[in-house]
Amino acid sequence: MDNARMVLSSYSQNILKELKGHAGGFLKVREPDLIRLSQVPSARILEARDELDKCLAELERHNIVTYEKQGDRYTIRNIMEKE
Repeated sequence: MDNARMVLSSYSQNILKELKGHAGGFLKVREPDLIRLSQVPSARILEARDELDKCLAELERHNIVTYEKQGDRYTIRNIMEKE
């Protein structure tokens, strides 16, 4: 985990930090709120969404989280909590 954290973008680290603060490693959040908590500094919503997608894909690629999107809501699970 520590090695993975070192290569994560700061935005991905912000998402992970928020996720760890929730009981059971489970977070259900609307897209605009997730963009805010990740601190993606984009002026345009499309750019922010693209960056958010990259962050979540990065976390998933490192086997840290799984997520799904339904409408504008994300459900994110910290799979590292199980180990």
